[in-house]
Amino acid sequence: MSNHLKSKLLMASAMFAVSGTAAYAQVQMPAAELHGMGASSIAVVLPRELNCIGPVTGPNIVGDSNGTASALSAEGSYAPAVGTVFNCATTTVQPLIGGKYVSTGSGAGRTAFVAINTATALTGGATTSFPTAAFGTIWANPHFIFTDSAISAGNISTYNTNASTKKSGALIQVPFYVLPIAVAYNPVYGRKVSTSTDLKFNVGTPAFGYDGTTVAGGLRMTKAVYCSIFNGYITNWNNARIQALNVVTVGKKVGTVGASLMDPNDSTTRWATDGVPIRLIGRLDNSGTTDIFSRHLSAACGGGIMGAANNNKFLNNAQALPYSFAATRNISTSSVYKTGTFAASSYAGTSNLISGAVFTAGVLSQGTEAAGLYAVANLSDGVAAAIEAAPNVASASDSDYLLNGKIGYVGADYVRPALSQTLHAAALEVGNSSQTKKPLYLLPTAANATLAFGTLIVAPEGDKGGKFVTDANGFKRENPADWYEALYSGNSTLANAPVGYPLTGTTQLVTGTCFADPAIRNAMVHFMTASLGRLTIGDTAATAADRKKQLVNMFTGTKVGTLGIKAQMGIAPLPKAWSVALYETFLVRSKLKNGAVNLVDKNLYIQAGIPTLKGTGNKTKTILAAADLATTVSTVIKGKTIFNEAGPNGSCTTGLGL
Repeated sequence: MSNHLKSKLLMASAMFAVSGTAAYAQVQMPAAELHGMGASSIAVVLPRELNCIGPVTGPNIVGDSNGTASALSAEGSYAPAVGTVFNCATTTVQPLIGGKYVSTGSGAGRTAFVAINTATALTGGATTSFPTAAFGTIWANPHFIFTDSAISAGNISTYNTNASTKKSGALIQVPFYVLPIAVAYNPVYGRKVSTSTDLKFNVGTPAFGYDGTTVAGGLRMTKAVYCSIFNGYITNWNNARIQALNVVTVGKKVGTVGASLMDPNDSTTRWATDGVPIRLIGRLDNSGTTDIFSRHLSAACGGGIMGAANNNKFLNNAQALPYSFAATRNISTSSVYKTGTFAASSYAGTSNLISGAVFTAGVLSQGTEAAGLYAVANLSDGVAAAIEAAPNVASASDSDYLLNGKIGYVGADYVRPALSQTLHAAALEVGNSSQTKKPLYLLPTAANATLAFGTLIVAPEGDKGGKFVTDANGFKRENPADWYEALYSGNSTLANAPVGYPLTGTTQLVTGTCFADPAIRNAMVHFMTASLGRLTIGDTAATAADRKKQLVNMFTGTKVGTLGIKAQMGIAPLPKAWSVALYETFLVRSKLKNGAVNLVDKNLYIQAGIPTLKGTGNKTKTILAAADLATTVSTVIKGKTIFNEAGPNGSCTTGLGL
């Protein structure tokens, strides 16, 4: 029977160095490199979380399907319950566990994962699109993906067929990040060429506060305004409806209300004549971020709020913007905006909102932009780069002025105040508060997204505390589709939240139950357990109470002063009840019961928890080898079945899986 260890976390004073990096772990887990891909919306926050857990060699790497790769710095720190500040740039929990992530977009991620195929599937068979220089050997398959939209019934069927051969176990799809979608804009809307002067929107500096009546600074948009912009009805930043909402702040005091957005260095004649055309930027690829964006607009923009003559072109949620086959854009052979390639249900509406213009690395590379129609870019970083680009279009009335004026939608980790970001986000109307005496506008923060998620949405077969109960809606934990369906069923208002930040959704983690390498299996459980805030501080902490405390703030803290890595990037953790449901279902051999039904009998757990010191039989060992990890669920000793500590799911076959 193998010896097993637990990742017990020491107080800061007991940290020791490994390969030049301070470690928070008393016992190190085996070296393992996780491979993931998919949604670009979390391609900033995910590597930073992995950096706090512990990269294998230097910062964890994120790449995209265009072939580029970068090592994101381990920015972020938090004040732990014991010891000094934990700085992820110099300190890790498990220094031998790391990961690499390829940002391909949600759609490409799902296609590749369910195929359980080689890495060429990550990029439609084009190996040149895979960042091999930074990522090393082409992967046999990803260990997990992230997707902002749901896996389809077809995806599930494909996975199940392939899983029977690959022995990768049951398919897991669970919401893992609560994702506010930012309405992103560049505060620099233009440039006066003759004087080399940047022109900035005349709005207050965005601040994450609410003074009782208004957000302190930044662009403010009612539903009527942002619906009209994204439906193509408002096409210029000098529009009177936008100006009416503008509040200029002086220090902490509210200044002029309804002030012009024009920079004082701009020409009033030029501004009145042609202002700054709004240039819409959307996603080129099959995008889960577009799915969240279009779900909200389809729910929020109807009922004549844009004017009796202005119909909502967003009819449903989909991974592509409203598009008409009659437009015949044929942007590229792989684009969703290509006539005859995709079914009508693939689009958020049947009206065309696509101009045919494409931005690559922030530069217009194809087609011509048109007012009220979207230019498109690949992945979230492509959208961000297009919005962030320097002003490049001459003003129609005065060629001495170059204009930008672009606006689009990205995950909140791509806008300020997320670390290292420069784009700003508009503050959106909460509920229908613009019709009241105290209108409220909120920015895309973790706290505001948490409010939007609320407490009414419960996990499949979960109560308000996440415990295992009978589901009134008939949802089952063993059905991966139900974990997504539950988000928008029953009393859920997530599609158009009446409180909190209204444009909020979730990013789903998709993986399997079985892993060929026990070290990878263990690393996957460590990552998920840590990200959910459920790793403990350690048995050498000062007091018994400290020993039971968890590393919550590092990953899930949302309060000012103890912001975790997610919140520092504008992303919210799952509510506690959902965290409990995920942990008990997938990360331990749960003891939860619903009457005579044991949760563990659903056979959904990846590994029976984190290895512990108690299970090793060798307390002098400081580094756990892969051979120390159990490869079977149980061992028979003297005729008695003993479940192995941190053993795999009983349905898994040794040496086979993801």
